[in-house]
Amino acid sequence: KYILAELNMLIDSVTKSLSEYKPDVAVKDIVKFLDILNNWYIRRGRARIWDEEQDAFDTLYTVLVTLCRVLSPFAPFISEFIYRNLTGEESVHLTDWPTADKFDKKIVDDMRRVQSIVSVGNQLREQYKLRNRLPLNSLTIAGANMPEYADIIKDELNVKSVKFDENIANVADSFIYLITPKIGGRLGGALKDIIPSVKRGEYEIIDGKLNTAGYTLNSDEFEQRLTVRRDISGAALPDNTAVVVLDTDVNSELIAEGLANDALRFIQDSRKVAGLDVSDRIILTYSADPALAIAMDMHKKRIMRDALIVEMRMGDGEYKTQIEGYELSIDITKA
Repeated sequence: KYILAELNMLIDSVTKSLSEYKPDVAVKDIVKFLDILNNWYIRRGRARIWDEEQDAFDTLYTVLVTLCRVLSPFAPFISEFIYRNLTGEESVHLTDWPTADKFDKKIVDDMRRVQSIVSVGNQLREQYKLRNRLPLNSLTIAGANMPEYADIIKDELNVKSVKFDENIANVADSFIYLITPKIGGRLGGALKDIIPSVKRGEYEIIDGKLNTAGYTLNSDEFEQRLTVRRDISGAALPDNTAVVVLDTDVNSELIAEGLANDALRFIQDSRKVAGLDVSDRIILTYSADPALAIAMDMHKKRIMRDALIVEMRMGDGEYKTQIEGYELSIDITKA
Protein backbone atom coordinates (compact mmCIF):
# COMPACT_ATOMS: atom_id res chain seq x y z
CA LYS A 1 0.00 0.00 0.00
CA TYR A 2 2.79 2.38 0.89
CA ILE A 3 4.93 2.07 -2.23
CA LEU A 4 1.86 2.13 -4.50
CA ALA A 5 0.70 5.29 -2.74
CA GLU A 6 4.14 6.85 -3.32
CA LEU A 7 3.93 5.79 -6.99
CA ASN A 8 0.55 7.44 -7.46
CA MET A 9 1.80 10.60 -5.76
CA LEU A 10 4.72 10.58 -8.21
CA ILE A 11 2.36 10.28 -11.20
CA ASP A 12 0.36 13.24 -9.87
CA SER A 13 3.40 15.43 -9.25
CA VAL A 14 5.18 14.64 -12.55
CA THR A 15 1.97 15.18 -14.56
CA LYS A 16 1.47 18.56 -12.89
CA SER A 17 5.11 19.59 -13.39
CA LEU A 18 5.05 18.72 -17.09
CA SER A 19 1.75 20.53 -17.63
CA GLU A 20 3.41 23.63 -16.11
CA TYR A 21 6.57 23.18 -18.24
CA LYS A 22 8.74 22.40 -15.21
CA PRO A 23 10.69 19.26 -16.18
CA ASP A 24 13.40 20.03 -13.60
CA VAL A 25 10.85 19.69 -10.78
CA ALA A 26 9.59 16.43 -12.27
CA VAL A 27 13.11 14.98 -12.42
CA LYS A 28 13.72 15.85 -8.75
CA ASP A 29 10.53 14.01 -7.79
CA ILE A 30 11.57 10.96 -9.83
CA VAL A 31 15.02 10.88 -8.20
CA LYS A 32 13.40 11.13 -4.77
CA PHE A 33 11.05 8.26 -5.60
CA LEU A 34 13.94 6.09 -6.83
CA ASP A 35 15.71 6.63 -3.52
CA ILE A 36 12.59 5.58 -1.59
CA LEU A 37 12.09 2.54 -3.84
CA ASN A 38 15.70 1.33 -3.57
CA ASN A 39 16.78 2.33 -0.09
CA TRP A 40 13.52 1.79 1.75
CA TYR A 41 10.99 -0.44 0.00
CA ILE A 42 13.30 -2.94 -1.73
CA ARG A 43 15.91 -2.97 1.04
CA ARG A 44 13.29 -3.59 3.72
CA GLY A 45 11.49 -6.15 1.57
CA ARG A 46 14.50 -8.29 0.66
CA ALA A 47 13.34 -11.18 2.86
CA ARG A 48 9.99 -11.23 1.03
CA ILE A 49 11.81 -11.43 -2.31
CA TRP A 50 14.09 -14.21 -1.05
CA ASP A 51 11.02 -16.09 0.18
CA GLU A 52 9.53 -15.68 -3.32
CA GLU A 53 6.40 -14.02 -1.96
CA GLN A 54 4.10 -13.46 -4.94
CA ASP A 55 2.61 -10.20 -3.62
CA ALA A 56 6.10 -8.72 -3.33
CA PHE A 57 6.97 -9.68 -6.93
CA ASP A 58 3.64 -8.40 -8.26
CA THR A 59 3.98 -5.09 -6.46
CA LEU A 60 7.56 -4.51 -7.58
CA TYR A 61 6.62 -5.43 -11.17
CA THR A 62 3.73 -2.94 -11.15
CA VAL A 63 5.95 -0.20 -9.75
CA LEU A 64 8.78 -0.77 -12.25
CA VAL A 65 6.52 -0.96 -15.31
CA THR A 66 4.63 2.18 -14.33
CA LEU A 67 7.84 3.98 -13.40
CA CYS A 68 9.23 3.27 -16.88
CA ARG A 69 6.21 5.04 -18.38
CA VAL A 70 6.76 8.05 -16.13
CA LEU A 71 10.49 8.04 -16.80
CA SER A 72 10.24 7.61 -20.59
CA PRO A 73 10.23 11.33 -21.58
CA PHE A 74 13.36 11.96 -19.49
CA ALA A 75 15.38 8.75 -20.03
CA PRO A 76 13.95 7.26 -23.24
CA PHE A 77 16.54 4.53 -23.82
CA ILE A 78 16.93 2.96 -20.37
CA SER A 79 13.17 3.13 -19.75
CA GLU A 80 12.60 1.41 -23.12
CA PHE A 81 15.16 -1.31 -22.31
CA ILE A 82 13.69 -2.08 -18.88
CA TYR A 83 10.06 -1.90 -20.02
CA ARG A 84 10.53 -4.26 -22.99
CA ASN A 85 12.45 -6.78 -20.89
CA LEU A 86 9.77 -6.75 -18.19
CA THR A 87 6.69 -6.85 -20.41
CA GLY A 88 7.74 -8.23 -23.79
CA GLU A 89 5.72 -5.42 -25.38
CA GLU A 90 6.86 -3.41 -28.40
CA SER A 91 7.72 -0.09 -26.75
CA VAL A 92 7.13 2.00 -23.65
CA HIS A 93 6.71 4.99 -25.98
CA LEU A 94 3.58 3.44 -27.50
CA THR A 95 1.81 3.25 -24.12
CA ASP A 96 -0.54 5.84 -22.65
CA TRP A 97 0.66 8.25 -20.00
CA PRO A 98 -0.29 6.74 -16.60
CA THR A 99 -3.06 8.22 -14.51
CA ALA A 100 -2.98 8.16 -10.74
CA ASP A 101 -5.36 5.94 -8.79
CA LYS A 102 -6.77 6.92 -5.42
CA PHE A 103 -4.26 6.33 -2.64
CA ASP A 104 -3.90 6.52 1.12
CA LYS A 105 -2.13 9.82 1.88
CA LYS A 106 -1.93 8.99 5.58
CA ILE A 107 0.24 5.93 5.05
CA VAL A 108 2.68 8.06 3.05
CA ASP A 109 2.78 10.76 5.75
CA ASP A 110 3.23 8.13 8.46
CA MET A 111 6.01 6.28 6.64
CA ARG A 112 7.86 9.49 5.83
CA ARG A 113 7.71 10.36 9.50
CA VAL A 114 9.10 6.92 10.34
CA GLN A 115 11.92 7.53 7.84
CA SER A 116 12.63 10.87 9.53
CA ILE A 117 12.71 9.18 12.96
CA VAL A 118 15.14 6.55 11.65
CA SER A 119 17.35 9.23 10.09
CA VAL A 120 17.54 11.19 13.35
CA GLY A 121 18.16 7.96 15.28
CA ASN A 122 21.10 7.12 13.01
CA GLN A 123 22.49 10.62 13.49
CA LEU A 124 22.31 10.12 17.27
CA ARG A 125 24.13 6.79 16.97
CA GLU A 126 26.87 8.52 15.01
CA GLN A 127 27.00 11.41 17.50
CA TYR A 128 27.45 9.05 20.47
CA LYS A 129 29.75 6.69 18.51
CA LEU A 130 27.40 3.72 18.79
CA ARG A 131 27.91 1.61 15.67
CA ASN A 132 24.81 0.29 13.91
CA ARG A 133 25.35 -3.39 14.71
CA LEU A 134 25.57 -2.67 18.46
CA PRO A 135 22.06 -3.23 19.87
CA LEU A 136 20.65 -0.70 22.33
CA ASN A 137 17.99 -1.17 24.98
CA SER A 138 15.43 1.41 23.91
CA LEU A 139 14.42 4.42 21.89
CA THR A 140 11.76 6.92 22.97
CA ILE A 141 9.84 9.13 20.58
CA ALA A 142 8.31 12.11 22.36
CA GLY A 143 5.49 13.87 20.53
CA ALA A 144 4.33 10.87 18.51
CA ASN A 145 2.24 7.75 18.98
CA MET A 146 2.85 5.27 16.15
CA PRO A 147 2.88 1.80 17.74
CA GLU A 148 1.94 0.15 14.43
CA TYR A 149 5.38 1.17 13.08
CA ALA A 150 7.38 0.20 16.18
CA ASP A 151 8.75 -3.01 14.63
CA ILE A 152 10.13 -1.14 11.60
CA ILE A 153 11.83 1.44 13.84
CA LYS A 154 13.25 -1.31 16.10
CA ASP A 155 14.65 -3.16 13.13
CA GLU A 156 16.11 -0.09 11.42
CA LEU A 157 17.80 1.29 14.54
CA ASN A 158 18.68 -2.04 16.18
CA VAL A 159 16.98 -1.35 19.52
CA LYS A 160 15.22 -3.78 21.83
CA SER A 161 12.13 -1.63 22.37
CA VAL A 162 10.48 1.55 21.09
CA LYS A 163 8.51 3.73 23.47
CA PHE A 164 6.13 6.59 22.67
CA ASP A 165 5.50 9.64 24.82
CA GLU A 166 3.00 12.19 23.51
CA ASN A 167 4.32 14.91 25.84
CA ILE A 168 7.31 16.64 24.19
CA ALA A 169 7.68 18.90 27.23
CA ASN A 170 9.20 15.95 29.10
CA VAL A 171 12.37 16.15 27.01
CA ALA A 172 12.43 19.48 25.16
CA ASP A 173 11.47 23.14 25.38
CA SER A 174 9.71 24.93 22.53
CA PHE A 175 10.43 28.43 21.26
CA ILE A 176 9.41 30.70 18.41
CA TYR A 177 11.98 31.41 15.71
CA LEU A 178 11.20 34.64 13.86
CA ILE A 179 12.09 34.91 10.16
CA THR A 180 13.07 38.55 10.49
CA PRO A 181 13.82 39.36 6.81
CA LYS A 182 10.26 38.48 5.82
CA ILE A 183 8.72 40.24 8.82
CA GLY A 184 10.89 43.32 8.28
CA GLY A 185 10.04 43.44 4.59
CA ARG A 186 6.33 43.49 5.38
CA LEU A 187 6.08 45.28 8.72
CA GLY A 188 9.29 47.30 8.85
CA GLY A 189 9.90 48.94 12.21
CA ALA A 190 7.37 46.71 13.95
CA LEU A 191 10.20 44.26 14.62
CA LYS A 192 11.37 46.32 17.58
CA ASP A 193 8.05 45.55 19.29
CA ILE A 194 7.56 41.99 17.98
CA ILE A 195 10.94 40.52 19.02
CA PRO A 196 10.82 41.41 22.74
CA SER A 197 7.13 40.49 22.93
CA VAL A 198 7.82 36.99 21.56
CA LYS A 199 10.82 36.56 23.87
CA ARG A 200 8.58 37.31 26.86
CA GLY A 201 6.16 34.65 25.65
CA GLU A 202 3.43 37.17 25.00
CA TYR A 203 1.89 35.62 21.91
CA GLU A 204 -0.77 33.19 20.75
CA ILE A 205 -1.02 31.03 17.65
CA ILE A 206 -4.43 30.76 16.00
CA ASP A 207 -5.09 28.99 12.70
CA GLY A 208 -1.40 28.87 11.88
CA LYS A 209 -0.84 32.58 12.48
CA LEU A 210 0.96 34.24 15.39
CA ASN A 211 -0.51 37.24 17.19
CA THR A 212 1.82 39.39 19.29
CA ALA A 213 2.30 43.06 20.21
CA GLY A 214 -0.77 43.98 18.18
CA TYR A 215 0.56 42.39 14.98
CA THR A 216 -0.30 39.19 13.12
CA LEU A 217 2.50 37.12 11.56
CA ASN A 218 1.81 34.80 8.66
CA SER A 219 2.78 31.13 8.83
CA ASP A 220 5.86 31.68 6.64
CA GLU A 221 7.20 34.40 8.96
CA PHE A 222 7.89 32.23 12.00
CA GLU A 223 8.67 28.64 13.02
CA GLN A 224 7.97 26.66 16.16
CA ARG A 225 11.23 24.97 17.11
CA LEU A 226 12.39 22.61 19.86
CA THR A 227 15.46 22.67 22.07
CA VAL A 228 16.31 19.30 23.57
CA ARG A 229 17.41 19.55 27.19
CA ARG A 230 21.12 19.15 27.88
CA ASP A 231 20.79 15.99 29.95
CA ILE A 232 18.80 14.23 27.19
CA SER A 233 20.57 12.15 24.51
CA GLY A 234 18.09 13.15 21.84
CA ALA A 235 17.36 15.34 18.85
CA ALA A 236 14.29 16.90 17.27
CA LEU A 237 12.87 15.86 13.92
CA PRO A 238 13.55 18.38 11.12
CA ASP A 239 9.92 19.57 11.27
CA ASN A 240 10.14 20.01 15.06
CA THR A 241 7.04 17.88 15.69
CA ALA A 242 8.75 15.21 17.82
CA VAL A 243 11.98 14.34 19.62
CA VAL A 244 13.93 11.09 19.30
CA VAL A 245 15.66 10.03 22.54
CA LEU A 246 18.23 7.23 22.43
CA ASP A 247 19.14 5.09 25.44
CA THR A 248 22.95 5.22 25.20
CA ASP A 249 23.68 2.98 28.20
CA VAL A 250 25.40 -0.21 27.03
CA ASN A 251 25.91 -3.32 29.17
CA SER A 252 28.06 -6.43 28.64
CA GLU A 253 25.21 -8.41 27.06
CA LEU A 254 24.61 -5.74 24.43
CA ILE A 255 28.33 -5.49 23.73
CA ALA A 256 28.56 -9.27 23.23
CA GLU A 257 25.56 -9.26 20.90
CA GLY A 258 27.12 -6.41 18.92
CA LEU A 259 30.38 -8.33 18.52
CA ALA A 260 28.43 -11.38 17.34
CA ASN A 261 26.57 -9.21 14.82
CA ASP A 262 29.88 -7.87 13.47
CA ALA A 263 31.27 -11.40 13.22
CA LEU A 264 28.15 -12.57 11.37
CA ARG A 265 28.49 -9.70 8.89
CA PHE A 266 32.14 -10.65 8.25
CA ILE A 267 31.15 -14.28 7.69
CA GLN A 268 28.45 -13.24 5.22
CA ASP A 269 30.88 -10.96 3.35
CA SER A 270 33.45 -13.79 3.24
CA ARG A 271 30.84 -16.11 1.73
CA LYS A 272 30.46 -13.67 -1.15
CA VAL A 273 34.23 -13.38 -1.60
CA ALA A 274 34.44 -17.18 -1.69
CA GLY A 275 31.89 -17.18 -4.53
CA LEU A 276 29.25 -19.17 -2.68
CA ASP A 277 25.59 -19.10 -3.63
CA VAL A 278 23.22 -17.56 -1.07
CA SER A 279 21.65 -20.99 -0.49
CA ASP A 280 24.93 -22.93 -0.02
CA ARG A 281 25.47 -24.58 3.37
CA ILE A 282 28.97 -24.20 4.84
CA ILE A 283 31.39 -25.51 7.45
CA LEU A 284 33.02 -22.66 9.38
CA THR A 285 36.48 -22.87 10.91
CA TYR A 286 37.32 -19.88 13.10
CA SER A 287 39.83 -18.46 15.55
CA ALA A 288 39.10 -15.38 17.67
CA ASP A 289 40.39 -13.46 20.66
CA PRO A 290 38.70 -14.66 23.89
CA ALA A 291 36.10 -11.89 24.27
CA LEU A 292 34.98 -12.24 20.65
CA ALA A 293 35.01 -16.05 20.82
CA ILE A 294 32.75 -15.93 23.91
CA ALA A 295 30.36 -13.53 22.14
CA MET A 296 30.19 -15.81 19.08
CA ASP A 297 29.54 -18.82 21.29
CA MET A 298 26.73 -16.98 23.11
CA HIS A 299 25.01 -16.31 19.78
CA LYS A 300 26.13 -19.47 18.01
CA LYS A 301 22.65 -20.69 17.04
CA ARG A 302 21.72 -17.40 15.37
CA ILE A 303 25.05 -17.14 13.55
CA MET A 304 24.69 -20.71 12.26
CA ARG A 305 21.10 -20.13 11.17
CA ASP A 306 21.68 -16.80 9.38
CA ALA A 307 24.94 -17.82 7.68
CA LEU A 308 23.68 -21.33 6.77
CA ILE A 309 26.45 -23.01 8.81
CA VAL A 310 26.09 -26.74 9.44
CA GLU A 311 29.20 -26.99 11.63
CA MET A 312 31.43 -24.53 13.52
CA ARG A 313 34.88 -25.65 14.65
CA MET A 314 38.01 -24.00 16.00
CA GLY A 315 41.05 -23.38 13.81
CA ASP A 316 42.87 -20.68 11.83
CA GLY A 317 41.45 -19.41 8.56
CA GLU A 318 42.47 -17.45 5.46
CA TYR A 319 39.98 -14.59 5.93
CA LYS A 320 41.11 -12.21 8.67
CA THR A 321 39.69 -9.06 10.25
CA GLN A 322 39.57 -6.99 13.44
CA ILE A 323 36.32 -6.32 15.27
CA GLU A 324 36.51 -3.62 17.90
CA GLY A 325 40.20 -4.46 18.33
CA TYR A 326 39.66 -8.23 18.55
CA GLU A 327 41.28 -10.53 15.98
CA LEU A 328 39.12 -12.93 13.97
CA SER A 329 40.14 -15.39 11.27
CA ILE A 330 37.79 -17.76 9.47
CA ASP A 331 37.84 -20.42 6.81
CA ILE A 332 34.77 -21.42 4.80
CA THR A 333 34.17 -24.81 3.22
CA LYS A 334 31.08 -25.70 1.22
CA ALA A 335 29.23 -28.45 3.04
